Formats: sequence, structure tokens, C-alpha cells
Amino acid sequence: MKLAPFAFIGLLLLTVSCFQSCEDKEGCTDPKASNYNAEALDDDGTCTFDKTDDIVEIAIRQVKTGQESAFETARANFISLLTQQDYVYNDREYGSFYHFNPAQDTARQVFIGMTQYEDLETFQEVGNELGASAEAAAFFSTFDMLAFTAMKPIKAGTAVELTQVARSGQILEVAVRDLSLYSNFDQADYEAKRDAFLAVLAQQPGRVAEYQWQSVLDPNLVIGMTVYESQQAFFQIGSNPEFLGNPDVVAFFTAYPPTMGARFVP
Repeated sequence: MKLAPFAFIGLLLLTVSCFQSCEDKEGCTDPKASNYNAEALDDDGTCTFDKTDDIVEIAIRQVKTGQESAFETARANFISLLTQQDYVYNDREYGSFYHFNPAQDTARQVFIGMTQYEDLETFQEVGNELGASAEAAAFFSTFDMLAFTAMKPIKAGTAVELTQVARSGQILEVAVRDLSLYSNFDQADYEAKRDAFLAVLAQQPGRVAEYQWQSVLDPNLVIGMTVYESQQAFFQIGSNPEFLGNPDVVAFFTAYPPTMGARFVP
């Protein structure tokens, strides 16, 4: 049978269209990726993720008396389960060599845990899913929570990479401030005094990096983190009369003393 010219053209166009649509089915199929392709059916491994919207959970835990061994075992089990969840990227655990808190209970051990999530939605979903698990119940029974929140960098557009915060041998200093506790709080004054203090701190030998965070759960909660190259460097700065007596250092800590704080070793 002889095909009419128009029928042949229609068949050709149909074939070309099919080939074109088949090519379009490959791409990034992960809806959380920044280059997600809703029309793609086959993932081609090109997914990329925006690290500027990642969320970091911070938990400062004080071990209950007599629960030291149970704490370590339960923590390992819970963290193992946590890091198996989708879009949970990093978990960092640190032990404190010095801390203070509102209760002035400095005898019991304090640890800090930080976990990186793809976004706030992931943080909430994972929390809801694991909160009722046996691993969570066993872990949470071994400590008192001193501070807990989910946070993001104060500076918008900052990429989050938890693996880069304080490496082995360095010291991580954490200062938590609840801005609602300061009488007649003035945001502009706080920021000016904070930035002046950080400028002085940045000039000190042995100071490695500074991270400023804002809670996404409580807008009044801010966390400052300073990394020092060693414990020796930390003590040298902390005992330097010129640094401690600097007007900008004095002004910041007089007006805005931390609610709680600690120094941790990775």
C-alpha cells in the first residue's frame, strides 16, 4: 500500500516527537534539589543542593549522674539511626572541658551535638519520626537538656558545611544568648557591640574562625561560635589583659553576658 505524502510527514513528525520526549525524561528527580526537573522520570545523577538554606540542630546536653556509660552507648545508637535518614548530612559531637549554665551546675559532664539537615522541613519531619523511637527514649533518659534549637547563619546566603566547624585538636567555644532576657534590649546596639567585639577577637593570634547563628524556632535565641587553633591558644587569649581590658570587649560582655556557654574539644 502506498502512503500518501501527508501521512508520511505525520509519521515522521510523530517519530521525531517521541525521540525528543524520551530525551527529556532524564534529569534530576529529587524535589529538594535546586535543579529539580518535574518532567524527568530517570535520575541522571546531576542533582545539586542549595547549602544556604540548610538547618543545623544544636543540642547542649548535661549527663545525669551515674549515666556516663549509658549516655555514650545510647548516643551512639541514636546518632547511627539519625544519620541514616534522608537529607541528614552531618553530625558532630564534642565534649566540654569548661562550661557554665544558669543552674551553675559545673560538676556533671556536658556535650554538644550538632546535626545538619537539608532544610527546616527535613528537621521537623525527622524529629517527628525519630522522637518516638526506642533509641531516642533510651538516649534522652541519660541527660538533661541545657539548650536546644535549630539554627541558620545570621548572614543570609551563607552556605552551611558542618564538617568545617572545628577540626581535631581545635577548640570550639559556644555562647548562647537569649535576647529577651536583656532589659530594654536594643537590636542596633547589640549588633554594634557584638561586631566591635568580634573585630577585636579576630585580631588575636590563635583565633581561627567565627560563626554567628540565629534560631529558626525562637527569634530571641542567638548562638556565637569561635574556633581556636588549640587549647593553649584559647587560654592565651582568655588570659591576655590587653584583650580582656579592651573597651569593646568589656562593653559587649557587660551589656550582653551569655545566658550559657561552654568550650568543647572535637
